[in-house]
Amino acid sequence: MKKYNFDEIVDRKNTNCVKYDGYQDIYNADNLIPLWVADMDFKTPDFVFDAISERLKHPVLGYFIHSDNFYNSICQWMLRRHQWKIEKDWIYFAPGIVPGLAFLVQAFSNPGDAVLMETPVYHPFYYVVENQNRRIVRSSLRLVNDHYEMDFNDLESKLKKGCKMMFLCNPHNPVGRCWSREELQKVGELCLKYNCLLVSDEIHSDLIMPGYKHVPTASISEAISQNTITCMAPSKTFNIAGLATSEIIISNEKLRKQFENVMHEGIHIFVGNIFGEVALEACYTHGDEWLGQLLQYLQQNVNFVQQYFKENIPDVKTFRHEATYLPWLDFGELGMSHEELFRLLADKARVALNDGLIFGEEGRCHFRMNVACPKSTLAIALEQIKTALAN
Repeated sequence: MKKYNFDEIVDRKNTNCVKYDGYQDIYNADNLIPLWVADMDFKTPDFVFDAISERLKHPVLGYFIHSDNFYNSICQWMLRRHQWKIEKDWIYFAPGIVPGLAFLVQAFSNPGDAVLMETPVYHPFYYVVENQNRRIVRSSLRLVNDHYEMDFNDLESKLKKGCKMMFLCNPHNPVGRCWSREELQKVGELCLKYNCLLVSDEIHSDLIMPGYKHVPTASISEAISQNTITCMAPSKTFNIAGLATSEIIISNEKLRKQFENVMHEGIHIFVGNIFGEVALEACYTHGDEWLGQLLQYLQQNVNFVQQYFKENIPDVKTFRHEATYLPWLDFGELGMSHEELFRLLADKARVALNDGLIFGEEGRCHFRMNVACPKSTLAIALEQIKTALAN
């Protein structure tokens, strides 16, 4: 068994990397430790480069079609990792989850229609709805002790008023919940009851902390499956976001035909990037051992961050973290405004965290931290936060 080294420092500066080369305009500061954009500072796995190198041995990079191996690797991964049996015909390519969500809004709603989402939530959800002249309907998650829960009474009250679609974040970004089967079943049944199409963003489905289990929303029942569209990708899991290759899974034949009309006839998107195909197949075929070691390392980093705040900065509240590598932090007890906190973190601590307000008003005085980096990087960042607050 190969042992992967997640402690290695990889210099990503000057590679046109958003995380390292693109933060200056947002934070109006230089020389920050970037713990914001949701990609990892770990090396992309060697089996991805091996597969791409093998493909590069052929001297032509022309038009291509998705191979049976491409579809089979997705089907086998879903069955092996999530006990979800899907079929080849259900799978569609998208050049990323966010573009996929935008295409789904085009395919299954009209200008003025309402799209429901549970907030705070991944901020591009807002963009793909508002920028296409649909209406956002928000249902705030409830904070219960050290974790967030869905407010089913509020959800139902919003659905009753008429929502064309619901965007579900499963697992949830940024609050780090791995929703239970019971919670997902309630959501699915409410959407069925009120004739609301459920779109489940499951891009973080493989990044589940030990002790928790991801449940694909569409796997719960046949009825829920027929009213659910699932968005997944290997990009977060294996650090290949730059290859822009995701899968959209639709079991309902009528919905598939409607989606095809938009993707193939309207936008004319079929297959994307040849190296994205090669990488996806490699990840879903050879990625189990690498992912197992990654999850252990991420859990250690989450534990380290939470313990550090508890012992050194107890006024910064952490939450039970069940999924993703993006812990949610509450700085509200420090008695500073959100704007003061933002500037202190950037100007004094020299750390770039995601501004909680981009996820919704519930994110005021909250920040999201990316812990998918060497522990030594986290240790320096936490010490700088501690020193900045002490001063």
